[in-house]
Amino acid sequence: MLNKTLRTRLSFQLPRLIMLIVLMAFMGAGLSGQGFNANDLSRLRSSDISDAQLQTIIDRGEQEGISATEAINLAKARGLSPSVANELLKRAETLQSQADKPVVSQQRLRKELVPAKIADAANLSDTLVAEEMVGPQIFGSSLFGNRQSIFEPAMNIPTPLNYVLGAGDELIIDIWGATTNFYQLQVGNEGSVTIDNVGPVYVHGLTMEEAEAKIIEKLKLLYRGLRSGQADQTTYASVSLGRVRSIQVTIIGEVKTPGTYTVSSLSTVFNALHSAGGPGKIGSYRQIELIRDNRIHAVFDLYDMLLRGDQSGNLRLNDQDVVRVATIKNRVEVAGHVRRPALYEVKDDETLAQLIEFSGSFNDSAYTRQVKLIRNSETERMLITVPRSEFDSFLLTNGDVVQVDKILDRFSNRVTIEGAVWRPGDYELTEGMTLSQLIALAEGVMPDVFRGRGVINRLSDNYDFRVESFSVDKLLAGEYDLALKPEDHVIIRSIHDMREERTIQIGGEVKNAGLFQFREGMTLEDLILMASGFKVSASEARIEINRRILGEAAPAKRGTKLAETYVFGVDRKLTLNDEAKTFELRPFDQVYVRPRPDYQVQRSVRIEGEVLFPGEYTLSDRNERISDLIKRAGGLTDEAYIKGATMLRQSLQLSRVETEVDLGMDLTVEKPKSNENFVGIDLDDILASPGTEDDLFLRPGDEIRIPSELQTIRVSGGVLREAEIRYTEGKNLKYYVSRSGGYTQSARKGRAYVLYANGDVETKGSFLFFSSSPKIEPGAEIVVPEKVEVGSLSPGERISILSTVVSMAAIVITAISRF
Repeated sequence: MLNKTLRTRLSFQLPRLIMLIVLMAFMGAGLSGQGFNANDLSRLRSSDISDAQLQTIIDRGEQEGISATEAINLAKARGLSPSVANELLKRAETLQSQADKPVVSQQRLRKELVPAKIADAANLSDTLVAEEMVGPQIFGSSLFGNRQSIFEPAMNIPTPLNYVLGAGDELIIDIWGATTNFYQLQVGNEGSVTIDNVGPVYVHGLTMEEAEAKIIEKLKLLYRGLRSGQADQTTYASVSLGRVRSIQVTIIGEVKTPGTYTVSSLSTVFNALHSAGGPGKIGSYRQIELIRDNRIHAVFDLYDMLLRGDQSGNLRLNDQDVVRVATIKNRVEVAGHVRRPALYEVKDDETLAQLIEFSGSFNDSAYTRQVKLIRNSETERMLITVPRSEFDSFLLTNGDVVQVDKILDRFSNRVTIEGAVWRPGDYELTEGMTLSQLIALAEGVMPDVFRGRGVINRLSDNYDFRVESFSVDKLLAGEYDLALKPEDHVIIRSIHDMREERTIQIGGEVKNAGLFQFREGMTLEDLILMASGFKVSASEARIEINRRILGEAAPAKRGTKLAETYVFGVDRKLTLNDEAKTFELRPFDQVYVRPRPDYQVQRSVRIEGEVLFPGEYTLSDRNERISDLIKRAGGLTDEAYIKGATMLRQSLQLSRVETEVDLGMDLTVEKPKSNENFVGIDLDDILASPGTEDDLFLRPGDEIRIPSELQTIRVSGGVLREAEIRYTEGKNLKYYVSRSGGYTQSARKGRAYVLYANGDVETKGSFLFFSSSPKIEPGAEIVVPEKVEVGSLSPGERISILSTVVSMAAIVITAISRF
């Protein structure tokens, strides 16, 4: 039993081993030309095998059922290096992944042998690139220039009855009924198919219809029930074409890629021509010859298919046919306003009318009365004008250029009306048409028409515009009329167009102040209503109206009055009195509603720090002072540091407050501006003497800050270390500077100053040989200014200044010497 199993496995694996050996022999044979031994692959490198050779080995292995991995393993057994084997395996996997494409397999679908061009030309479908034409395109060239278009013969169609069988075709014989069978036979080189138990049947040169009849007659000898057309028929048979054979055709002449091609036997002249890239630049599209048995079998005119879809001349090819594209004889250009401007090939007897038909006829804006044609003579060019009546008889020659012009951008019978009519626009000018008839076509004039004058912009004989005026009022009354001419432009204005836009303005204490359109009969009450009424702050006693003074057209002298002013009052309920109700406004009036003098929106100040009730307080009086606010806040707490109290005032309220300390020369301490400014106050004096000049009046937004007791002194500026130092009573400025490390080299010792907690500033003083330092209090800051570093001049700068001074001195001396 074991021996039987072993023999079975060996019998199953033996063919595969044989195929592997054959494959490696094939590999060795392919490499033997490069100096390698098929039995010794130890010197083989990956670079010695090209991608094409590797792909050929893979394809051969797939045909024999051997994978790339199995082939590489066998190559290792023959001495191939493992690293080279792995590299070859990776390359094989890459090639396979690039070549993998989804394949739809259908058992009974007709298949075509892969067409391939033989001879010296490369694969056209991959390498042929459409040539870019400079200038006008050749009609039909885009059909061959777009390589994405596929014009291959349809394979899965019913077999044509006139299809002639030949060697390489595959016949499918299907038998069903009382007896079933299936044959898939290929026509051999001798022209016959061999049927089991029947023998060879010669079908070469027969059509499918003839071959089917002949084969079924032969099958009747084998199947008794196969009696076509008889009542006792029990077996049926059909013969169809499976895989078609490939044929070789030669394409010559003026094509882009001439040569010999392998194509399907169902291919036509056009299929072969498309495979070769189509006619070249001087190739004919209308003289494509099919040469069979050394004589011209047919001539294919590609224009018949392109323009009319007629494929009667697109014949099916036979093996060894020759397709020849002749050189073009007559080519003309159609340019301008046609639907398909291009270069066209014409025959000797074709006319201009046929050429215009080739180009898709005239487009919508073409001038069709005549066309211009440029023709080459033996010595020069000449211009020919061809009228429309000669299109059908005018013959074309090689090199003609047909130019179709555009119609003029003008109207022969147009008049236009605009302005105060109901339907302005363009109208047809009929014979004898008048201005009143045009106004009637425009549905008449509007009620606001300006009746004094209208104008007609008329085109004169020399194509210059001139103006003709008319009275609209008299025209409408029928007193006279005007005849119209082509391109007349009638303008009738509205009274609103003839005057300045009339507006009226209201401002002040109304909800929506602004500019409004003036209306006749508008009163002050109407305008206030349009402005959404009064605000609460509006004064009940004063509404002011300022009216424009028009003046006289030609006064003796200019007046001094600039406007007329009217003032009206309202009651407490903000209703107008009778005089205001009857007062009519005029265009350009300016109305202003004044606010109540005592109307105030609540405004507040704030106090923070050491008071009993800190927070925000509303000002109750215009003359409320700092002392009043402290009283309202419940007074100071026991921890309050009075000397450190400060007041912050918004910059909009106090735009002049700045702190500048003169330090001598041009050096001034400048602090960046902010929205808040510190105002120095002496709270001790304020509380001791309320109401004095130190007790400032409060303004909205003010903020009083009263800190608790401060215990440090800050030292900054020109010291070695800026620091916060504990306050020691009785110590002076020098003490705190020394506690900060002393002065720096750039410090201006004599200009040191003290900034107190309440915002006051005091500088060091001097008298004769004596100097005094400001008193130091808790919370103060000692600021030591630093010298401004001025860079020294470079040698070049010094030379430049010296030369300037010398030049100026020379000029001065020269000027003095002349006097």
